[in-house]
Amino acid sequence: MSKSNRPNANPQTCSTKDLHYITSDKPVFSCKNCSIVIGLQDELCSKGFTGGSGRAFLINSTINTNLGKKEERKLITGTHTCADLLCASCGSSLGWKYLKTPSDDQKYKENRFILEQAKIVKENNW
Repeated sequence: MSKSNRPNANPQTCSTKDLHYITSDKPVFSCKNCSIVIGLQDELCSKGFTGGSGRAFLINSTINTNLGKKEERKLITGTHTCADLLCASCGSSLGWKYLKTPSDDQKYKENRFILEQAKIVKENNW
């Protein structure tokens, strides 16, 4: 599928337009749909989150991803400003990015990402 035919063809990006590659000796998270690397397991903050499809991870940064439209979401911990996290290669939804949180005790989430476990693959397991 060409970039112009992808949903959200011009979303805000979390990485540059060029897809990034990581050496094969690094433990990574990959897109379950197309297998492109989307983050390093070293960037993992917490395994104790829940996404729309079940268990999820909080991670500091991603690569080869784009952001969807900014929106307000009512989550368990309050109303957060978020944007969907999309695979830059295939356009699959992977989770979301926290842009703004409702209270000081939630600030640690800001500018971090939720990766839904059902939508990713852990490679080179630690």
